[in-house]
Amino acid sequence: MTYCLSSLTGIESMKLSRLIYLAPIALVILLSQTAVFAGDASLGAGQPLPSLDIEAGGEISVSNNNISVNPWSSKSFESSGKVQVVHYVAANRKVARQNKPFIQAIDEKQFSSQELGKTVIVHMADTLSLARTLVVNTLADRKSTQHETNFVIDDNGLGLERWGMKRGSYAIIVLDGNGNLLFAKDGPLSDIEIRQTIELIEGHMT
Repeated sequence: MTYCLSSLTGIESMKLSRLIYLAPIALVILLSQTAVFAGDASLGAGQPLPSLDIEAGGEISVSNNNISVNPWSSKSFESSGKVQVVHYVAANRKVARQNKPFIQAIDEKQFSSQELGKTVIVHMADTLSLARTLVVNTLADRKSTQHETNFVIDDNGLGLERWGMKRGSYAIIVLDGNGNLLFAKDGPLSDIEIRQTIELIEGHMT
């Protein structure tokens, strides 16, 4: 069925405009419901993220120019109380650029750390172990300027199996304040997906 806007009444025009406005939001919901992981079990929107416990590697901290790496667990997401954006990426410069547009779009929004949590997990499954020190130092440098972002190194690439990720890829995961899945994609986000994912994030902020 097609409509000629000039033939619509004022009320009908308002209803149609509202439908057009809500269409992108509905598409975001649809995308989040169909985004799944292929790890231990397929997951849809609203289901908890399978826990990932990293002891070979862990979260990077910097204090008085001293770098430490401590065991890390994704269970921390379950009680964060705020939307979380998780990056799971191979330790490869080319791969790291895959979702640069999404990162820039998030930065432009200037969300506060009370509104949005950010965690970057870099796995070493596709990288020589000799490069580990360089990766740790690079993440430590980023931590020094991005204090509110959590940087984690996954030496054994446990997330690849646990979360069903592909090697040599860059995944974006969005969780609600209870650690439940809102959206996930393993690979570069398109311009439309970037816009819709940001709308999804904003829609779940308290």
